[in-house]
Amino acid sequence: MKGRLIPLHRPVPHSDAISEDGVVAACATGDRAARAMLFERHVDAVHRFVARMTCADGDAVDDLVQATFLAAFHAASRFRSGSSVRTWLCGIAANVVRTYARGEMRRKAAMTSFGEVPAPSALSLADTVEYRELVERLPAAIAALRHDLRAAFVLVDVEGARGADAAAALGVPEGTLWRRLHEARAALRDALLGGGR
Repeated sequence: MKGRLIPLHRPVPHSDAISEDGVVAACATGDRAARAMLFERHVDAVHRFVARMTCADGDAVDDLVQATFLAAFHAASRFRSGSSVRTWLCGIAANVVRTYARGEMRRKAAMTSFGEVPAPSALSLADTVEYRELVERLPAAIAALRHDLRAAFVLVDVEGARGADAAAALGVPEGTLWRRLHEARAALRDALLGGGR
């Protein structure tokens, strides 16, 4: 008599067949396949968001992305489907970046007290094309924004999140989000077109 093969694991449905909310709900139970699916679906968007939120090097950005997903796995049971999963993850990433930035400020302050801060590199003056100069100054201008302004700007203007979703992800009223976005845009305009020259 021939034996019948009994699978030890349930077959995993095709990743496109599971809704975003379903994936997050499965993550809340500790399901490894769901966690991998969440990561696979959103890692590029989260990486792009984190890279735009901080001036950290590539390795630090990768670490921040990983920390974002670890925090998301722990917070999955509190996810409410009022906003998109991507916007929810970007909200978590904004908090992870804020914590990182505070640590970096403390580290730089400690280095300054020991006189170990390297001198900033000189800007290249060879390229005088106005548009190129603006594009080159934009990342620094974004990085110079206050964290709450930077988070609003990157979520809405760069990532294209809807205002209501961005406000929910950042845990602020929608009116506050729009005020921050207005302030961020004005600050960037001043930095790039005003006294930044």
